[in-house]
Amino acid sequence: MVGVLTKSGAGFTALLAATFVVFLGYGTVLPILPLFLDRVLAVTTPGDVSRHTGLLTGMYTLALFGFAPLWGSLSDRLGRRPVLLWGLAGFALAMLGFSLTRNLPLAYGVRALAGAFAAAVIPVALAQAAECDDATLRARRFAWLSATATLGFLSGPMLSGWLASIPMVMPQSDMVLGGPVAWPFVATAGFAAGVWLLTYHHVREQPVQRSSSDAPASEPASPRAVGGFLALTLLAMLGLGAFEVGLSLQGRQSIGLNPFKVGLLFTECSLVMLAVQLLWSAHPPKGLTPGHLIGGAFLLMAMGILGLPYASGFWQAVVVVALLGAGSGLLIPLLAYQVSLASGPAQGAALGKQTALSSLGQAVGSAGAGLLFVGSALGTYWGLAIVLFVTAILTFVIHYHPRVIAMVSHTPRQD
Repeated sequence: MVGVLTKSGAGFTALLAATFVVFLGYGTVLPILPLFLDRVLAVTTPGDVSRHTGLLTGMYTLALFGFAPLWGSLSDRLGRRPVLLWGLAGFALAMLGFSLTRNLPLAYGVRALAGAFAAAVIPVALAQAAECDDATLRARRFAWLSATATLGFLSGPMLSGWLASIPMVMPQSDMVLGGPVAWPFVATAGFAAGVWLLTYHHVREQPVQRSSSDAPASEPASPRAVGGFLALTLLAMLGLGAFEVGLSLQGRQSIGLNPFKVGLLFTECSLVMLAVQLLWSAHPPKGLTPGHLIGGAFLLMAMGILGLPYASGFWQAVVVVALLGAGSGLLIPLLAYQVSLASGPAQGAALGKQTALSSLGQAVGSAGAGLLFVGSALGTYWGLAIVLFVTAILTFVIHYHPRVIAMVSHTPRQD
């Protein structure tokens, strides 16, 4: 197999930077996109601004869903390094191109390109992290990459808010690239270009020598196990997407929170996820099996979702968000790690599928929660919570099932 080997720790630092900048770009766009549509693309009707904001965001997610498996499979055949370099270069150009866009159809095309090239970075960075002989080190790398993604997403809105608030010192007609409202896209493109240089200089393509003593890294692929973990990924991200939309709607309409407090809750969720991922990377639990951790994380998510409609104030919502953040923060790197262990040599293909299903699950969860909230909010929460509770129970049962079979098979027959 061909993989990416690195000089000292600079190569893994490049992977962290690549993951960070892609999620930074996604987070940067979210708060500034309505303003960009209004000021630069001259979409002035509030309804049109809202609709195109949602559709442009969905276009990015749709591109991730469509292209991540393709890029992942390509990296298995051609190697990780060229795919990473193509992805970073395309992402940088797409972000810069969006700042130069002056018509709506072109904006959709450029946004789709940004998602398509970002799809080359996310799964391939994970596949590269799997190219090591130590299973514990692999788990820590996955946790660090997941934490870096969370940090990038959290930093994006702050960066765009700061850049877009810079006072205009010249008439709008003389502004370059649309003025401060377009500068976040330019800054993200510049960061991506810097990460491309870091990757180019510190990541090298060489054959990977596997250690025969490392059973998890060298065992053959298990398609059934990969399929199971991919299904769990879809459910986890569906729950996360539904919770995010439900939190926004519930916080404003039912609890009566102002936008600032709703924003604090979303920040809390990201920080809890980040803390859990960093804790797992620094101190991987040794007394608990993956079955215990996955089942427990689904239970936490189920309790968070079920508790949301019963939260009557800000502090109750804080507790609910903490439960959901802890569960999802643990599931995201853990499921990626399990997919990696079960996928054998086809790391890129399997992790590409997982990236695609993550995008699909989050998109379906968000859309479903938004559509069902108005008429049957409580039923929606209960239904999703029950699905996650059942998933947790099945995870525990499947974990103990091999032991039960072994016990039965060694039980003497009664004639």
